[in-house]
Amino acid sequence: MTGFKYRWFEVSIEKYGRLKLPAALIKELPEEDRQSFWATVGFGKHIMLWTQTAYQKQSDFLDSLDRNNLQVKLYRNILLRNSAYIEADSQNRIVLPKNLMDQYGIAGDAVLVLDNGQIEIWNKNDFNNMCDSVTPEDFAVINAQMHSGEFQKQGKEGGDVS
Repeated sequence: MTGFKYRWFEVSIEKYGRLKLPAALIKELPEEDRQSFWATVGFGKHIMLWTQTAYQKQSDFLDSLDRNNLQVKLYRNILLRNSAYIEADSQNRIVLPKNLMDQYGIAGDAVLVLDNGQIEIWNKNDFNNMCDSVTPEDFAVINAQMHSGEFQKQGKEGGDVS
């Protein structure tokens, strides 16, 4: 692993949802997280592809929540309803679930965003439109907010659900 936790890649998704994970992305992942993944709904307009380690952290986070709370049940059920276990083949190809691809309009050209063990899979146009909608002035404001500590994690470590 080269140590980059955050990167993005442009890829093409073949017919029937087959996607070859870029070699550079695979190299960024720990050895034990290169072959099996979990696909779920994203927390935005994308599919979330979790490495085994990241998915275990998410599971631990779910374990920490009150199962009797209706919001917790709703969150859990939405996350799990369309989740799918995916194994990469020997050429680092995976097949994305059709229902998730349809839900987010992902086919053909896509963008993968590596986010510390989680991989967002975006429709390329949606990703570019989102990024292009932010002016340099808006980005300067966002940058100032990020560095002010306003968005720092609160509470225990397992609660990262981005």
